[in-house]
Amino acid sequence: MNHPLRLILAAFPAALLVSVGCGSSGTGSKTGTGGTTTGTGGAGSAGTTGAAGATGAAGTTGRGGATSTGGTGTGGMTSTGGACVPTVPTIAWTNPYAGWSRGIPTATDPTFFPISAWLQGSWHATEMAALGINIYVGNNAGTDSLAAADLATLKAQGIYAIVGQDSVGLANVDDPTIVGWWMTPDEPDNAQDKSDGTCCGPPVAPGTLVTEYDAYQAADPTRPIYLGLGQGVAYDGWEGRGSNAPAESGYVPASDIVDFDIYPYNNCGGDANEQVTCGQFWLNATGVDRLHGWSARGQAVWTDIETTIIAAGTTTGPTPKQTKSEVWLSLIHGANGITYFLDTWNPSFREDGIFADAAMVTAVTALNQQIKTLAPVLNSADIPNLVTVNSSDPNVPIDLMVKAHGQTLYVFAAISGAGTANGEFLIQGMNGYGPVTVLGENRTFTVTDGQFGDVFAANDVHLYEIDLTAVTCD
Repeated sequence: MNHPLRLILAAFPAALLVSVGCGSSGTGSKTGTGGTTTGTGGAGSAGTTGAAGATGAAGTTGRGGATSTGGTGTGGMTSTGGACVPTVPTIAWTNPYAGWSRGIPTATDPTFFPISAWLQGSWHATEMAALGINIYVGNNAGTDSLAAADLATLKAQGIYAIVGQDSVGLANVDDPTIVGWWMTPDEPDNAQDKSDGTCCGPPVAPGTLVTEYDAYQAADPTRPIYLGLGQGVAYDGWEGRGSNAPAESGYVPASDIVDFDIYPYNNCGGDANEQVTCGQFWLNATGVDRLHGWSARGQAVWTDIETTIIAAGTTTGPTPKQTKSEVWLSLIHGANGITYFLDTWNPSFREDGIFADAAMVTAVTALNQQIKTLAPVLNSADIPNLVTVNSSDPNVPIDLMVKAHGQTLYVFAAISGAGTANGEFLIQGMNGYGPVTVLGENRTFTVTDGQFGDVFAANDVHLYEIDLTAVTCD
């Protein structure tokens, strides 16, 4: 999120073969800001690192088991594999939205995956629905408020809302369109304006927000409370936090859904401090890992994704492929929801700025449809240690997440560093051959004895679907 007044302006070379935890990379994801390492992710379902757990070159780090979607899964009954296919464990998924009777629909509907837009007016509802948005976030009595009639407009488009618990929100407390409460201010972890409007005072103290959280929860315990943080979650050197800022981890207890923003491609056009993270598209995933690691209650973790050239007077912003890579890498690392930042101030302010870029609209619409189609898969536990990946370049990791839906295996993989690489995958316990479908790419190939390879260009994401019932034994 950004406050409009607060913008600062097929040969596979040998490489390490690693047993990966759910969502983790063969060689670890490249993280940080010019070489800083990622914070510890939450515990996965018994995910273990192999030899690549040691720090690699150029600031890359190995990861243990990544956070399962919504928290640590628990073991359950195992499904029976065939003679030449692996036994896929059935692992219970811990739903991060359970417990709120009027909260995110995923609490009872695994086909719903949160895809939200930050601070859009109700007059954009039709185009937002066409884009694939199903939740509005951040509306309050002061900015793009949503009155009862506006909530009805959203409802007619199948869109829910996370709004401020103020004169607008509380007046409509019984409207089921509201599925969460947005805690003010936005980005409290950044340096705040002083009372006279000048810059800059210290960040809001975490304890102040915990007190505010308690008050919100007392007013309505039936909905989760959303907190939006700034890029300091993923970027330790972010100047926007000011001096002597409290630890980012201290803010997580003041939330049930914790979100954060960082816009690596827009940062290329920022000041010297922002340019440190220029093009580091893996930082959204880094922040997701950190927030899961700081969570003590299994809070849902979201991240904000850039779609436009945000600042006036710049030319830097993401391409559709770069936006897709930020989204999928975040999902692979366990993001429980996605928020899009759609505004632009270039050349002048436009709230629905993404619609000035037809190519981006087409790509994001297709991306959101893909996420919705895969929602039952994403809303399930990660499967640890079943698939390994070998990157041809240890400095260019390939991160993966493994899921199963019945006897269909899903391997979601994305390059997570600058550069290109070949990936060589191994499905443990497979001794036959069968088809692999690459979702959204109109191509298939054969997995033989559990092995297949693929090429990863810059920012590439490949989503593999493998029907284990179609595997023929050797």
